[in-house]
Amino acid sequence: MIEIEKEKRYKIEYLFKNAHDTVILTCLQGHMGRAFTDDLQNPTCAMIQGGDFCFLNGDITKESTNELISQILNLIERPLAFVITDNRDIGDRIEQIFGENCKKIKRYSIKKKKDEFNLEYLRAIVDQLPNEYTLSPINETWYDEALRETWSKDFVSNFLSREDYLNRGIGRVITYNGKIISGASSYTIYNDGIEIEIGTREEFRNKGLAQIVGAALILACREKGLYPSWDAANLTSVHLAERLGYEYDKPYDTYMLRRAVEQ
Repeated sequence: MIEIEKEKRYKIEYLFKNAHDTVILTCLQGHMGRAFTDDLQNPTCAMIQGGDFCFLNGDITKESTNELISQILNLIERPLAFVITDNRDIGDRIEQIFGENCKKIKRYSIKKKKDEFNLEYLRAIVDQLPNEYTLSPINETWYDEALRETWSKDFVSNFLSREDYLNRGIGRVITYNGKIISGASSYTIYNDGIEIEIGTREEFRNKGLAQIVGAALILACREKGLYPSWDAANLTSVHLAERLGYEYDKPYDTYMLRRAVEQ
């Protein structure tokens, strides 16, 4: 497989013409991520990677497509991947090749808003933050803090460095006693917006903090003219998005792959 340079990623656009995920835009526009294909001159299959997510399409009758599927985890150099394809035959082949190391799960797409968010409503949500907590932009200190823990590292981990995040990323965190307890940030970026990563430390969940920090990030994005795109990992995330003004679209299949454990 060939890794595609940023300047040549347009050659695989046709394979993703029906896909609307912003992580695909992130890669094709050259902001982040990696892309792979079998042949730059006449690609019959391709994969786009952004963080733990991979988007794959191609001609399942070609040997190269099957080779690409089998090499997913090796190409992205990660032990875990969430693979998305709108080609059912490719999905079936992923399950066949990875067997017990593949688990098909549901994710939930959220519609892109055609009208403006209710900014006054979002400001009212932010104003509900209890006095014992502090709402802050992600700066040098909170970047380093976010990276230290598994639950919060994806707020910033797809950026090249602290400086890269501070230059191109955008995020908000709620802190308590010098620790991040909830946050919302740019998982990836594209020309016109970001893909939101949102989470709360387990012992602080069910306190409304994710709704507050999510509202704060949406407001920060709109002030910069950015669209805050949302894709949900579960129905809890769907319901949170709806409370912030988004509209649910539909479920879709995702293939969670893990590297086989060597005996």
